[in-house]
Amino acid sequence: MSSPAPSPRSTPRETPWQDGAAAAPGGAGRTPSTPGSGLRPRSSRPRVVPLCLLLLGAVALGCVGMAGALDGGWWMVPVAATVLTVLVVTGAARWLRLPSPLVTVAGLAALLLALTVVHLGDHALLGFIPVPDTFTTASRLWTSSGDFVSGSAAPYPAHAGLAFVLCALVGLVTVFMETVLVGLRMAGLACVGLLALLVVPALTLPGSVSPLGLAAAVLAALALLAGSRALGATRAQRIAPAPGGLPRAVLVVAGVLAVVLFVPSLMPGFFNGAFPQGSSLTSQRAAGVGPLRAVGQDLRSEQRTQRFSYTSSDDKPAYMRLLTLSDFSQDEWFPATDGLDNDLSHLADSSRNPVPRGTETTTKVTFDQYDEHWLPAPYAPVAVAGLGDQGWGWSPKDLSVYSAATGMSGGSYTVTSAAPPATAEALRRAPSAASDDALADDLRLPADRPQPLADAARSFTQGARTDYDRALALQNHLRKDFHYDVNAPLAQGYDAGGMASLEKFMQTRTGYAGHFAPAMALMAREVGIPARVAVGYLPTAASRDANGGTSFSVGTGDAHAWPELYFENVGWVRFEPTPGVPSTPDYAPESGQGQADGASSSPSSAASGDGKPSDAGTSDKPSDQVSTPAEHSASAGPSDQPEESPAPQQAAPVLVIPWWALAGGLLLVLVLVAAVLPRWLRGRRRRARLTAMADTALAPQRRANAAWDEFRALAEDYGVTAPASDTPRVAARRLAAGIPAATPCVERLVEDLETTGYGAPGPDWTPRTTPEDLARVRDEFRHRASRGQRFRAAWWPASLRTGPRR
Repeated sequence: MSSPAPSPRSTPRETPWQDGAAAAPGGAGRTPSTPGSGLRPRSSRPRVVPLCLLLLGAVALGCVGMAGALDGGWWMVPVAATVLTVLVVTGAARWLRLPSPLVTVAGLAALLLALTVVHLGDHALLGFIPVPDTFTTASRLWTSSGDFVSGSAAPYPAHAGLAFVLCALVGLVTVFMETVLVGLRMAGLACVGLLALLVVPALTLPGSVSPLGLAAAVLAALALLAGSRALGATRAQRIAPAPGGLPRAVLVVAGVLAVVLFVPSLMPGFFNGAFPQGSSLTSQRAAGVGPLRAVGQDLRSEQRTQRFSYTSSDDKPAYMRLLTLSDFSQDEWFPATDGLDNDLSHLADSSRNPVPRGTETTTKVTFDQYDEHWLPAPYAPVAVAGLGDQGWGWSPKDLSVYSAATGMSGGSYTVTSAAPPATAEALRRAPSAASDDALADDLRLPADRPQPLADAARSFTQGARTDYDRALALQNHLRKDFHYDVNAPLAQGYDAGGMASLEKFMQTRTGYAGHFAPAMALMAREVGIPARVAVGYLPTAASRDANGGTSFSVGTGDAHAWPELYFENVGWVRFEPTPGVPSTPDYAPESGQGQADGASSSPSSAASGDGKPSDAGTSDKPSDQVSTPAEHSASAGPSDQPEESPAPQQAAPVLVIPWWALAGGLLLVLVLVAAVLPRWLRGRRRRARLTAMADTALAPQRRANAAWDEFRALAEDYGVTAPASDTPRVAARRLAAGIPAATPCVERLVEDLETTGYGAPGPDWTPRTTPEDLARVRDEFRHRASRGQRFRAAWWPASLRTGPRR
């Protein structure tokens, strides 16, 4: 006859091993519902294979959004092979019940294997074992991908380096999602991986995430949230449904929408209606890339594409000017396309084109691969022929010629130019133009300009008497005290465009034309000289065409930017502050004194009277492609270094660690962490429970629960489990069946748990279970376990996978 149901303040007194059917009213399976007792029904073990398939589908849906930034499906096969490899290895590790940290390490190793086989097989032992040359090649691929992206327009065509980076990115996202979904059972956090896949195209090419890609990402997020619960990838379920489940799901989906829809509109440089159509240097470049940054992309490009060629009536090369920048108040700088005159014949009208005119030169331009909105022409154009009458306009302010359409490849046109006759004497005699209201926009200084730039402007021009002397001082100080490097700004995160890039440029004193030109323009405005920035192409070396004439070819490597300063009675005049360009204009000699004093420059640094660069500037190497400051210093000679100028800042030596060494070291650290971390965490939990048992300040229920949780954890560590539906008595009988010597200890533990579950008999009652009882239980488990079981219990305790018990 079973004992009667206990009263709220009584304790059932059955033997510890009696069936739980009578342990509480209602029969077997009825457990005390005390919060934190550790007796809540545990979720079922995750179903590994269905979860891997769910992850495969989610990653595939997440990659749909990437397709808009990639030209064609060349990337699908290598990415799919990488993801499948990672999921097969991690799925097998989960099926073998390896510790979760070790599964993550296995996933990273699988990613390394996939990258090696798919992309680096020719540089690996037996085609799949990484060797030092494998990591060296991987480093080259990674670097080449950066050069390719910075110098190419999205959507991107097939490229080996970009394919390697995409596989690495998607593979890392897959490892992350597998870890948090299956290992940590946090489906909401796994959705962050989908955001990472969407941010890449969103930041690369605005508008590339199509409605289909967005819908696929939302569907993937919902599938992860719903499938995780159905497949056992959730934390321990509660007696009542957890509040806030639907709001959390809504927030995750809203996060996906927010990243895709709102982040691009807030990021500087995105096409969100604030920037004019075709404002980038190349129309095929991602919309919102400023002209100065586009110069850097062209200079860094490994593909030297010929843009156009031209012949000139005087057989001399020229600076081919595209556009000008005058407004420096935005985060990214773009030319103005408003106020255009749509009649190109007005260029010849001196009342509409008031630039002082010198000798006219006729230039015939033939386009090769050219798809831009701005027309390359020597300054200052006075007539254009061969373009037609429709779709073109010109700016009366800066004489740039613009078309709303593109597609000039294969065409040609003729332009007549008459540059202002500038001489050093005329510039020195020119009165100040600082009070000219018509030039107010070209004197305006942005409020967020770097203070070091303003201080440098005043320091460089100290003692200069005229605007010309000040302009020459600014040019020569920038050429002598700063260094040319087109790669450093991109590597250090201050590529051209915006005040933030100029602030960093003033700190490092290293950059390229996209930094030097706006720096001098703003410095000139600081000292009262109207200034703007012109963007176009450098003069190039002459070649003979089929008819025996002289022609000049212009390509991506000739992209350049330079400042133009205004002088009364002369007009807009070009200066050359970029040290990568060997020559300066004849009216702006590179003085050896650091500031203008009217002295002429040495023959090696001065340009000829027609503005043609010296022989060094007309070599086969692009004029703006000077690789290191040391090369320029060697060519300048010792006499070019001003005595009173501060010594050029030398870059601090950088310790270069091989890429493969970093990867190997990281893998070693991960292996060590995976080996030591589980043992440390298990010991930490054990100590916390034993401390709670001995803390008389805690409620008896908390102390009894801590002992019960540690008992069940010990049993699970040694491979002994009990169904979640078992009562404490039944569970204890199952767990302690193999350690009869510890029966008195387990009996006290169960009695304590039931007593606190149904109500302690009095306020002075205290649990009888001691830490020594649990130590006896652990010793019995160890004594009866095999060597392998003891090793797993010590280093990879299975109880960690169930989460801490309260």
